[in-house]
Amino acid sequence: MELIKHYAARFYREEDGVTIVEMVIIVAVILILIIPALADLGTAEDEKLKELTEKINK
Repeated sequence: MELIKHYAARFYREEDGVTIVEMVIIVAVILILIIPALADLGTAEDEKLKELTEKINK
């Protein structure tokens, strides 16, 4: 347990720890913005494919 406390304290003091936390936050924000956009894109693509399939089958 002492090793974890020592590691956490060192991580907090060093600038590398701050940089890693910043990068994780940036990646999280990007993913939060991209995932819904990709889901909407997939839905729109499904609708277009259904429309094309209906036109082909007529």
